[in-house]
Amino acid sequence: MWAHECNRVYLDRLILPEDIAKYEEFLGNAMKEFSEFKPEMILAEPLVFTNFISVAKGHEAAYLNVKDMDDLKNVLEEKLEQYND
Repeated sequence: MWAHECNRVYLDRLILPEDIAKYEEFLGNAMKEFSEFKPEMILAEPLVFTNFISVAKGHEAAYLNVKDMDDLKNVLEEKLEQYND
C-alpha cells in the first residue's frame, strides 16, 4: 500500500521521462530499507488498493490490493447504478 500511495502522490504528477526514471530510482532505494524487501510483491500490478470492494462483498472495510480489474469494474458499475437510482 505504501508504494501505491507514493505513486499516487508523486508519480501521477510527473510528466518528463527523466523525472519518472529518477522517481523510480528513489522508490527502489527506499524499498531496500524494508527488512523483507520483495519488489515482485510490493510493485505487483495493478498497484491499486481500495476498501470498497471488501465492503461490497459484505466484509469489514479493509484496504486490499485489487487483484482482478474485472472485479473492480463490476463493483464500480453496481455502485454507479445504485447512485443513479
